[in-house]
Amino acid sequence: MQDAHGGDMSTPLDRFVDRYVRTITDDNPVLSTYLGLHEHDHSLGDTSAEALDDRNRHVADLLSELDATEIPENDHEAVIDRQALRASLSYSIFQHEQLRSWQKSPSVYVGTALSGLNELIVGDFAPLEQRVSSLVGRLKDVPKVLRSMQENLRDVPRVYAKVGAEMARGGATFVSSVLPGLAEAAPKLRAELESAGPPAGETFSEAASHLEVVSSEADAPFHVGREHYDWILRRYHLLDLSAEELREIGKKALDETRREQEEVAREIDPERSVTEIVEELKASHPSASGLRDHYASEMARARDFVAKQGLVTIPENEVLEVIDTPVFFRKLFPYAAYHPAGPFEPRQRGLFYVTPVDESLPPDQQERQLRGHGVHTIPIIALHEAYPGHHLQLIRSNANPRKARKLLHNTVFIEGWALYCEEMMKQEGFYEDPRARLSQLKETVWRASRVVVDVGLQLGEMSVEEAVDFMVNEASLERISAEAEVKRYAGNPTQPSSYLVGKLAITDIRRRYEEREGAAFDLREFHDAVLDVGSIQPRLVEAALGLGH
Repeated sequence: MQDAHGGDMSTPLDRFVDRYVRTITDDNPVLSTYLGLHEHDHSLGDTSAEALDDRNRHVADLLSELDATEIPENDHEAVIDRQALRASLSYSIFQHEQLRSWQKSPSVYVGTALSGLNELIVGDFAPLEQRVSSLVGRLKDVPKVLRSMQENLRDVPRVYAKVGAEMARGGATFVSSVLPGLAEAAPKLRAELESAGPPAGETFSEAASHLEVVSSEADAPFHVGREHYDWILRRYHLLDLSAEELREIGKKALDETRREQEEVAREIDPERSVTEIVEELKASHPSASGLRDHYASEMARARDFVAKQGLVTIPENEVLEVIDTPVFFRKLFPYAAYHPAGPFEPRQRGLFYVTPVDESLPPDQQERQLRGHGVHTIPIIALHEAYPGHHLQLIRSNANPRKARKLLHNTVFIEGWALYCEEMMKQEGFYEDPRARLSQLKETVWRASRVVVDVGLQLGEMSVEEAVDFMVNEASLERISAEAEVKRYAGNPTQPSSYLVGKLAITDIRRRYEEREGAAFDLREFHDAVLDVGSIQPRLVEAALGLGH
């Protein structure tokens, strides 16, 4: 930033954030591609133990530099930026040194390779030939990354090994199924693809076989323990909660939501139980071939409703495309997921992944997959993931003029906003059919159940098998989906709890905002104000809105 005379008007924090961006993107080429900064698109980066230790030192240096950066006390926004940056940098160091995911989780390496390839294929930031040329470079890096995985891993929990094996198998399928089409679309690079592709595919297959052996022998615990779990809650998410207090919040929400479910079920049919009605509703679903189109239709309906009701301002430059979930993610995301636009991409194009039915399964299991996509549930997922949920929220966050706010995403706020939207859209009349309301409450029970399972898993008080049973019995998930969900929970402490705790935080922020504004309260103005802060910790959002305790 320069003044009219060409002088530098940037603040010390602005200059720090620029160094922060350069450091993390130089160290993490795949992250750089996702962010929309494309200098390193040809590489997956160095994932050797030495390089990962170097990355950690770079983060520690940044943290020290941040703490030494002078910020005027009256620069309220900069103070909030520093708190958010500090939480993010501290958590990165905590993950490397305490959780040691780089030594325990194969997904760190397999995910790096697969995400690096996928970003170049689904992106539209450059002509196809340019992206395929970069893809060739990354394909050549796959063996090196997966070799680092085998060298670095130790004390691998069984569930981590299983997830890594499934992803690696998906990687081999991804290479064999996607590359031929790319060779047809970019014939000038056919020879390079045909040279680099098979070794990458073979390496994925070999990694999967290796991890399957590891999973049969592994006995290391996956749980992070109470001390580490509480650290994440308090130091990263900035929540005044312990694991036990969080679990009680989940149990209370579970009880309250079940009571409301019973009331709505009596409205639908007083002669049948909640479980009977929910099971019947699951039987009403799109066909396997019509699944993706049904989601796209409901997302368009949600967008129209948000615009007509004036609930949130929708930016003009946003685009959302509905596509099949990449094969290597399907075991982790049994229903659907959202892939956001990179904050620095000129074209703000989000992707909504719908996981298609696995045609290799027997017909009865295919039907069980479809039962997770009930016609009364899809509208809830559509608004949660798209409008006014994740897509709209993150597009707004990406437009933030403060660079730190573009970069920093906190799951408690992000998932909390989307769950808040499920209830808010009901209040505003998006769905009035009691069957849709019962489906929405079922989704809320699922999120409350996640809290109980998350804490139980990470404190070592619940096994994976017990967690799956809990999600089947308490949240009415199909077992095939519950197994996929719990495997993901095991490797992501606090993320499964983010939905409910974030929703409660945002609901409280709205209550206090309404009290302050009184008769002048306007719902769209509130939503715009919240989203314009950025996707940072709820405590920092309330501070930015002048609502700090």
